[in-house]
Amino acid sequence: MTALRSGLTAWRRWAGQSLEDRDPTCDRREALLLAAAALFVGVNAVGFSLARDGVVRWAHLWAPLVWLAVIVVAHLLLRSLKPRRDPFLLPLFALLAGWGLLLQDRLAANFLGRQTLWLVLSTGVLLAVALIPRTLQSLMRYRYVLLVAGLLLLGVTLLFGVNPSGSGAALWLPVPFPVLGRVYFQPSELLKVLLVIFLASYFTELEPLYRMRQRAAQQEANQGRNSWQAFKRQLPFLGPLGLMWGFCMLLLVWQQDLGAAALFFIVFMTLLYLATGRPAYVAAGLVMLLAASVFAYFAFGSVAPRVLSWLNPWPNASDRAYQIVQSLYALAAGGVLGEGIGLGFPDYIPVVHSDFALAAIAEEWGLVGSLTVVAAFAALATRGLRAALLSIQSLRPRFFHTYLAAGLVALFSVQALLIMGGVTKLLPLTGITLPFVSYGGSSLLISSVMIGLLIFLSADTDRARARVYDPRLARRLQRLGWIILAAYGLVALTLGYWSIVRAEALLAREDNPRLVETERRVRRGRILDRNGVVLAESVGPADNLTRSYPRPGGPAVGYYSIRFGAGGIEAALDPVLRGQATGVWAEAWRRMIHAPSVGRDVRLTIDAATQEQATTLMSEHAGALVLLELTGPDAPQAEIRAMVSQPGYDPNGLDERFEALAARDPGPLFNRAAQGLYQPGLTLQPLITAATLDSGRLALDEPLDDPDRPVILDGQVQRCATLPAATAAYTWTDMAVLRCPAPLQDLGVRLGEAALDDSFARFGLTTAPALPIPTEGATDTLVADPGLAAIGQETLTITPLQAALAAAALAGDGRLPAPRLVDAVVGTDGQWEVQTAGAAAAQTAVAAATVAAVRETWPLNGDLREYAVSVLSGPGGQRDAWYLALFPADEPRYVLALVLEDARGVAAAETIGRAVFEGLGDRE
Repeated sequence: MTALRSGLTAWRRWAGQSLEDRDPTCDRREALLLAAAALFVGVNAVGFSLARDGVVRWAHLWAPLVWLAVIVVAHLLLRSLKPRRDPFLLPLFALLAGWGLLLQDRLAANFLGRQTLWLVLSTGVLLAVALIPRTLQSLMRYRYVLLVAGLLLLGVTLLFGVNPSGSGAALWLPVPFPVLGRVYFQPSELLKVLLVIFLASYFTELEPLYRMRQRAAQQEANQGRNSWQAFKRQLPFLGPLGLMWGFCMLLLVWQQDLGAAALFFIVFMTLLYLATGRPAYVAAGLVMLLAASVFAYFAFGSVAPRVLSWLNPWPNASDRAYQIVQSLYALAAGGVLGEGIGLGFPDYIPVVHSDFALAAIAEEWGLVGSLTVVAAFAALATRGLRAALLSIQSLRPRFFHTYLAAGLVALFSVQALLIMGGVTKLLPLTGITLPFVSYGGSSLLISSVMIGLLIFLSADTDRARARVYDPRLARRLQRLGWIILAAYGLVALTLGYWSIVRAEALLAREDNPRLVETERRVRRGRILDRNGVVLAESVGPADNLTRSYPRPGGPAVGYYSIRFGAGGIEAALDPVLRGQATGVWAEAWRRMIHAPSVGRDVRLTIDAATQEQATTLMSEHAGALVLLELTGPDAPQAEIRAMVSQPGYDPNGLDERFEALAARDPGPLFNRAAQGLYQPGLTLQPLITAATLDSGRLALDEPLDDPDRPVILDGQVQRCATLPAATAAYTWTDMAVLRCPAPLQDLGVRLGEAALDDSFARFGLTTAPALPIPTEGATDTLVADPGLAAIGQETLTITPLQAALAAAALAGDGRLPAPRLVDAVVGTDGQWEVQTAGAAAAQTAVAAATVAAVRETWPLNGDLREYAVSVLSGPGGQRDAWYLALFPADEPRYVLALVLEDARGVAAAETIGRAVFEGLGDRE
């Protein structure tokens, strides 16, 4: 310990430092900032381990512990040997580098060990650069040697360089290393720093000459002289501008990367402006940079696609613009607070651990995290420019220090802004990495050298401040600072735009893979039958939930598929089943904290046992069935107990068969019960009879005139379904048994078009029933031929649901009931909330007395009143079989409407209908 103290004292004496230089406030501030960074890295390392493995594992902790050890060592050494350092620089470096380790563990764990060793080496280099030099005069003295060495190294790379990925520009040199094995070093990273050192030295020596020539030019201008001499005075500055442009063009041709060339050139223009204060030089440089960009666009095949993808990436979202589109999706997915480390999906972005580190941060730490990164780089820039400004405010102004600090700030700021702009679609995408954060040993090493130089420069200033030696240079530094902060502010606004303003639209795009991943985490609410039997539920692990249908729910329940969407109640009540319809603020809070959705349960009026039995009975037929139960005497409602559409489908494992099912017309996905439009035929007879009787234009005891008279339809002879006796006297009371088209046709002519239109409307045959699921109604319903309309062979077509509701009006008191499919929904308080159907029909269909009289004419079969007909449904003799039934016979409570699209006719329909009622009676 004594030897250590002696060594430190000797170093302070050699470096011109003393214990009196120590600032306890500076030490405390740096320690507190480092503690905050350590807390952030540690908490996230533990959180990632829990998210990934469910337990805290050493595999996720050793790298942060190594990071903590080297940062503590760096803090102690700087505290002892550089007491006048800037206390913000090391914490900012520590935060960004530690964040980079977290990202490597998250995104590319196989590179974590290598990146950690690079961090140890880079921190050692940072300390060496910050602590060992006594002055930086040797950098000025040997600037040409350093620059030539960097260029030679670049030339060697041109001849012998490789690309570790096996394709692309060969920008790396393989270097053997004792611990890391073969590592790949990118000389262009070192050249950036060497170029800044050279330019800082060059402009430091040129600055007095520029001042002198500027004064001479001012005198000549005052004398009105403008000669060749004035132009020659600009050559020391215009010459390097041209040379630098030529170098960047060579770099552009070699690497075919506009980003690297732009980085070098912008840094040069920054120092040129600081040295001269001539905006004209900057304007000329921007024109030259634009010319280089145009050249690169037309000369290289790799540049044009990036520019086109920047201008409009959406048409090529799955091709050349895939990276940038996935980056924008990541920004949107993160929102404000992020998904949480290990819980997002940044892996969808190619090379995310290198080029798109900011996008990964935005997705898993949200806008808060990405803005923190932007703020960290902005803080680095301001602290670096502060060191540059202090260098000309001290008793011993050092212009080399000022230019060097400003050049380093411009270097990492431009690099950070280029990649941030590419990630956010603010600029065309470049292959530049985000300093300190992205994977890459060369980048981390050289970035650490820059931080080491800034720490040295911040500590190598006099405490006693003199006047500003060069106010004009100070103002230029301030302008540069405002420009850099404005650029970072623009990046911050762009991040907010994609993360908040455009987030909802981006997350809803069908080509966003995160949409699928998010859906897999949604625990949709259950769909239950009226007795609590589960018809649909989400099963499986929390991060890969699937929808299961343990009992047949038919078209009422529908289906749910992550790939193909939803149908039935799954689609109609999707917000409820997903848990979104819980209030605006609650939903906003859930999205902000990225909590998985937990849906609310829905209870239907469907009876699972009846539904299953009806589905089985209909399995060999094409057609539809609707069973209603009448409730609510004050406001009549018809609760749907069963709804079947055949051919049907099994919603379990629907993804594998969906395309084949959807290709069929109308196909199993089509709900024939609520959307299938059929010719009604003589099913209209009870309705028209009731309407005519109610209007006083008919009496049930009125005799029928030749009821079996033939009617010709599509070339086919139509007669009574039940053959009447030739000598019997029949009345309208017998029509339900006889089912004759001729008398009904005569009745239609008697009523006329207007009365028939009114009758159809009052029985709900011209409007789609109001249900949460899609329903249909006839579109062309105006009667043109009342005779054909009366026997259901004109334009009017109806669905089984409409037929059931119309029959329900005859089963009740003549009022058209409102259909009801959803019984109750679990509210936000966890309690069932009973759902009411829509309002009952505004107009009564017919009077109650009329209904009772007509209902009595229906044929009896035990306790059933049945009405079954065969309907000519199209040319060629195709027929549908309709079956309408009421149960119990005296005071009907259940109504069944059934249609079959096959030739087995009425007998098959009657068999199915009676079996449904028998099963219903057994269960009651």
